[in-house]
Amino acid sequence: MANFSQFLPIVFTVATLCFGYFLWLTGLATSPLALFGITIFLLVPLRKEHPIVRRILLLVLISFVLWLFQDLGVALLPFAISFLLAYLTDPSVSWLERKKIPRWLAALTIVLCMGGIVTMIAIFVFPAVFSQLDDIISQVSSFVTNSQKFLESRKFYRMLDGVGLPKDTLKDIVQNEFAPRIESVFTSILQALASLLTSLSLLASQVINVILIPILSFYFVKDLPKLKTLLREILTKKDKKVFHDVERVNAIVRTYIGWQIVAAFFIGTVSSILFAIFGVPYPIVLGIICGLLNPIPIFGTIASMIIAIVTILLINPDNATGSVIVVTCVINGLHFVNAYGIEPRVLGEKIGLHPIVLLASLFIFSHFFGFWGLLIAVPVTAVLVMFFRDWKEQGTLPLHINTSSKTMEYAREFLQKVKKDDEPLQPTIIPAKDDSSQT
Repeated sequence: MANFSQFLPIVFTVATLCFGYFLWLTGLATSPLALFGITIFLLVPLRKEHPIVRRILLLVLISFVLWLFQDLGVALLPFAISFLLAYLTDPSVSWLERKKIPRWLAALTIVLCMGGIVTMIAIFVFPAVFSQLDDIISQVSSFVTNSQKFLESRKFYRMLDGVGLPKDTLKDIVQNEFAPRIESVFTSILQALASLLTSLSLLASQVINVILIPILSFYFVKDLPKLKTLLREILTKKDKKVFHDVERVNAIVRTYIGWQIVAAFFIGTVSSILFAIFGVPYPIVLGIICGLLNPIPIFGTIASMIIAIVTILLINPDNATGSVIVVTCVINGLHFVNAYGIEPRVLGEKIGLHPIVLLASLFIFSHFFGFWGLLIAVPVTAVLVMFFRDWKEQGTLPLHINTSSKTMEYAREFLQKVKKDDEPLQPTIIPAKDDSSQT
């Protein structure tokens, strides 16, 4: 045994090298699943030895979950949509349940109502959207062609001669610099519109998802209380404050997401109707764009106006003045009503952010996360501000991440001991002995 123990490091090294060569030879060395399994196999037995091992395990688990979501991608889309619908409609189902309606029946009613709304939109709105998008693509394409012909025509150069500009120099600039850039810009616009139309067609053709999402939504809505109970048991096992903070975060996120969906539907519908009444071209498409961009504070309104005005100028430049005025008034009016009339009443103080904090969060999150950063900037910042207020008022960090419960107990005992030591000593009074009793 003594001789074998001398060769144990060599055997271990050779076995490790052979196993590493095996992973490289079979391609498992680059497989996230294999690396995750090996890491768990090696670190789980050591998780009780040192806190750093538990932290590494947590980091590995989070990284693996993020990779899993990224790798599965579209395959998880029906589950994500179904869970989001269940998450947002849970208060309505709970309200029906309090009215003595069985939860499965309340869940079925909500899912059928949502399915009816989606069906009505698919029947009456989608065909008009496809038609208007197709018309926009053809109009933009003809505009690009006519613009190129005008830039190469004699009429354009005669107009430049009348201004007094050199013909040869301008012709070279137009043909070699200006025209290619305009062509590339409008080609990008056409490609974006075509990809949007293709994406909508693919989304509508996902028959499996259309069938799967209502079924998943029903089960998510019906069994969501079980998930909340499990989450409560896990979070309250060590500290009830953690679950309390999670409930507050949940209230902010649910209120914000739910209201943004309602506001987007409201603004998209009202703007489409107003555009159609005042004769703005392509009212449904422009209204949908206004609704989809509404969740982005400030920049969504500006982007909606720019897209609508540019579309009007490209499609109908002769009668663009009235349409531009209507679009500007409608978009800004709806934004004013939503931002200063309805939204403060719905969201209250839960999302109340200072304009400087709001703009800073939009710039920061868009820099790191792009378009999705604009969507999550407001709720995430609202949660951070909530925790900052807790720290300001109570002097404690959220979720007790600054100290563990045992550390707090030791600190409390130490402070009590110090306080006890600092108390002045009371003089001890010894009663005098009675001499007569002794005699």
